[in-house]
Amino acid sequence: MSTIQVSDLPARWTSLLQDKYSEAIHNLAKMWPDEGSLEVSFREVEGYDHEFAQDILGNPDHHFRAANQALRQFLLDAGEGNLMPFVRIVHLPSDQVRTVSQLRADDIGCMIAIDAVTTKITGVRPRLYSAVFECLACGHTMDVNQPNEQELIEPLECSQIDGGCGRNKRQTRFVLQQQASHLINSQFIELQELPEQMKGGIQPERILCIGEQDLAGRLNPGDRVKANGVLFIRSQRKGGKDTPVFDIFLRIHSLERQNIPLEEIVISEEEENEIRDIARHSGVYDLLTRSIAPSIFGMNHVKKSLMLQLFGGEAQVNEDGTRNRGDIHILLMGDPGTAKSQLLHYMSTISPRGRFASGQSASAAGLTAAAVQDAAADGRWTLEAGALVLADLGLAAIDEFDKMNTADRSSMHEAMEQQSISISKAGINASLRTRCAVLAAANPTSGRFQPVSDVPFTAQINLAPPLISRFDIIWLLTDTPEEVQDQQIASHIIDNRLKGSSELLVKDGTIPDPTRSAAQRAMAKRADGTYEVLPRDLLRKYVAYSKRRFHPKLDDEARAMIVDYYVKTRKTGGESEDSVAITARSLEALSRLAEASARIRLSPLATADDADRAITLTKAWRHDLMGENFDLTDIESGKKGKVRNQEKQIVDIVSVLQNDSGTAANLLDVLTEAERRDIPRSKAEDIIDKLCRDGRMMRPSGYDSLQIV
Repeated sequence: MSTIQVSDLPARWTSLLQDKYSEAIHNLAKMWPDEGSLEVSFREVEGYDHEFAQDILGNPDHHFRAANQALRQFLLDAGEGNLMPFVRIVHLPSDQVRTVSQLRADDIGCMIAIDAVTTKITGVRPRLYSAVFECLACGHTMDVNQPNEQELIEPLECSQIDGGCGRNKRQTRFVLQQQASHLINSQFIELQELPEQMKGGIQPERILCIGEQDLAGRLNPGDRVKANGVLFIRSQRKGGKDTPVFDIFLRIHSLERQNIPLEEIVISEEEENEIRDIARHSGVYDLLTRSIAPSIFGMNHVKKSLMLQLFGGEAQVNEDGTRNRGDIHILLMGDPGTAKSQLLHYMSTISPRGRFASGQSASAAGLTAAAVQDAAADGRWTLEAGALVLADLGLAAIDEFDKMNTADRSSMHEAMEQQSISISKAGINASLRTRCAVLAAANPTSGRFQPVSDVPFTAQINLAPPLISRFDIIWLLTDTPEEVQDQQIASHIIDNRLKGSSELLVKDGTIPDPTRSAAQRAMAKRADGTYEVLPRDLLRKYVAYSKRRFHPKLDDEARAMIVDYYVKTRKTGGESEDSVAITARSLEALSRLAEASARIRLSPLATADDADRAITLTKAWRHDLMGENFDLTDIESGKKGKVRNQEKQIVDIVSVLQNDSGTAANLLDVLTEAERRDIPRSKAEDIIDKLCRDGRMMRPSGYDSLQIV
């Protein structure tokens, strides 16, 4: 024990709460029972009395008891009886923070904090805190404390000291009086170390935690959390006997939520004013575009679309119960080395609730949800959330999208359009929500894109046309030599190398970490107080603030512009009869882009300017992908219009000749007729071979005869 006596603790806690927290306690009394505890910052305690603060870390259990006692006494004195709140100590010093794999014997019984992600939770169950037993022989009742959550402790005898009959366990029976006993809510929570803390190639370690009272039921699987609490141990049992090796558990004392979807990003008043100032500025779009992956040169159009994707449109629920998604899906198809993965990584860190997955190493279960048999809960099946579910209301960046297994990719269809995942596995029928924007990257199958080819660009990657059509924007990133641009890119990359800090030195602590927010903010400001690029944490707060507060709708002018663009584009079909220049899906994409553009300005109305921005961007990606004659049928069929026309003509020729002769058409006649229609002989032979392979044509009596199936 340290120099502080246990008997002094309640008095010390009382004076601390009176000095620093009296207002907070009055608010707590008003908010009861919605608020069940008072959060006390360790930093405040340290400023108040350093020795006292250090003692909390070494002997937490005495302090928790004294603090709760002092708080309840304070409320009694204030005339607030029958409240049973708890003191929760948060913001522990950084030398008390551990990862799961760093826990050692010295940490047992001390107060520590664990940074982790919740992987599994059990149901909230009542647990005995103190049990009242009645002796059946004489009717005497006894109170027994229950410190262990693994076993129920019964009295050994009916004690004579407080008026019992003295019989022991064998001679009488003790019955639990549930009404008189004190039950509390309790829940088992499994925490796993964060992916970025793991050393390469090892399985992440997990720890079982116990959350009680108002902490039970607060976490969901997938939440990132800092859990403060006290480690305790229970002996491992083998063959019904206790062994000298112990399992470690954490009794959670307080939770600090880390994973920050929209409602948990804390935005101070000062930051809110700063965000509003930035949004009022006329150059806000350029500033935000510059702020997206500033280490990557150029790609202005692409970054503009990524900026709109961050903010997203507004999801709508219709009267008939159907839902229109608000998230914008973007596909980056590019030659190797065009910085696709870099963009994806950046977007997944900058978006609230962003997730990154890579095609080859992601299965359908890893992206959607896995049904897992739980050994702890009698072999029942439980669901573990995958990347898309964890990215709900955020952004999922999927690299190497074309390398995923076909079966796994099929689970993306529903996740992208309906934004939910239906699971029917192992007796579990559940629907999980995946309201996230998908940013995917794919490489061409032949290594690089072939600009001069009968196959459109979208068919040069290994993705099915129905999946490609679900993307609102498809960027084609080709790596073509161009002297001026190459010069700029080269200087930019080398300058970036010079600006960077050595990772080893940052880890050793010899030089400051350039990604820390305070340093980043100071560096990002210009002399006149404006930003060259927005710091990452401010951009994140901007996105969260805008999504939370603003739900824009299109005004009449914007509506008219989008409808007008759609109708005009429909008129200009491509070069063949079955060409379609634009489909209704693109209409929704345009309105989503316009809504996102309004959100950036923090405006409740999407105006003609926003519609114009959406149309310009749509024209830009369509032009990049296919030039002037944009033909959606190319994307949907995987064949260019010219090829489709030639196939159709050959089928027509065979059909006419077949009808004339009454049996089969002659190959030579077909080739002669094809040459008259400007289809070269070799090309015609290739097409005929392909049609025979596909089963649309056959050779009934030898190579020279052709017949339509």
